[in-house]
Amino acid sequence: MSFVAVAFADNAPWRRRRRPGITINYRARDIVRPEDWPAEPRSPNDVDPDRFARALRQLCGWMPPDRPGTYTSYILGHAESFDVDPFLLAALSHRMGRCRPDAEGMGGLGLTLIDSRMYWSDLRRGTYTYQVRDPEGEWMQRSMTLDRFPFSGPRLQRPEENLYFAAGLLSAWKEQHHSIDTSFEQEPHRHYVSHFVWGDRVRTDRSEDRILTDRRRMLQYYGALGDPPVLERLGERWGPPLDGQPRVISSWIGAERDGGERSHRGIDVESVLGEPVRAVADGRVNFAGVDLPGHRNSERMSPEEIEEVPRNDLGAGGRYVCILHHPPSEAEGTPDWLRSCYMHLEDVEVRHGQEVRRGDLIGTVGRTGMRRSAPHLHLELHGPDGLMDASEVLVGFLIGTQPDD
Repeated sequence: MSFVAVAFADNAPWRRRRRPGITINYRARDIVRPEDWPAEPRSPNDVDPDRFARALRQLCGWMPPDRPGTYTSYILGHAESFDVDPFLLAALSHRMGRCRPDAEGMGGLGLTLIDSRMYWSDLRRGTYTYQVRDPEGEWMQRSMTLDRFPFSGPRLQRPEENLYFAAGLLSAWKEQHHSIDTSFEQEPHRHYVSHFVWGDRVRTDRSEDRILTDRRRMLQYYGALGDPPVLERLGERWGPPLDGQPRVISSWIGAERDGGERSHRGIDVESVLGEPVRAVADGRVNFAGVDLPGHRNSERMSPEEIEEVPRNDLGAGGRYVCILHHPPSEAEGTPDWLRSCYMHLEDVEVRHGQEVRRGDLIGTVGRTGMRRSAPHLHLELHGPDGLMDASEVLVGFLIGTQPDD
């Protein structure tokens, strides 16, 4: 029935479909487990195209003026035709192809990086054939009409055609995934979108974690989630530093960095280049500048001046912002204070001395000051007694378990 891989499953009448050429980060796989996640929010039944287009523009970042509306028409139309979640289809387009129609990677092409080799044997003459188990456990064949466009590699780099096939294949995986999960060895996972990435055998759930994070961001930008939640701790009201919470911690305080040359003074939060970074509490910006090794860091730089500092001159912190917070305990005679710092930013959106509110945009995720790591947010919390663990203060907004090294 399908793309020839290794061997037949013990009780499935086809050879395993798989996406060749992708690797597993075993350390990242162990950081968060399916049971650590709360239930995913529901999508609205009726979707307003204009609001959806604005949310898509915010998720994707810069796009030509007409593109969000054009992509929205494709996403909503094909999602309705195949009865799949349009917010999931939008998230898949961002996470897999970064909203670029000409994207290539993970063996696939186009917005959602469809690997045509996984489906070559099953998608013939406009009909996709697959199998599911009946209530008695017997396999029965199903078919789906996918004849609007030819299914060929180069055409998958046309956005409408890619989204059409992605919606149809998602629909088939949705129907088939329970049957597949009992027939092939799986890593625990929550959602059928894992099979879109991996094929029949899911080898890690981290791919779906990231796709579902983008889905939550899309729902947030659309306005379907309401106001972000608030935590009341240490005399402060805290909010999440990144959208689409909860977010995953990838590195903790004390972890060795740069081959053991320095100790990690904060936590790293998984994120993608350019996504918004938010103030975690009300306060006043008491640093907005850059890390310059061997020099006095400038704390009164404007965003424009920060941009002018050559990237190769930046120290490990890169471009960063610190915010001073004043908890109510100060009124009780205790000279208490808290400070949050956000490092490796791509863009800085605030100035020294500026008053900010919880949730205000202060910058965007980057990798300034880094040499090897992927873009992420480095977050530090400081108090009168020294460094604090943000993973404990912001528990619920940030999840993950530090692996044993």
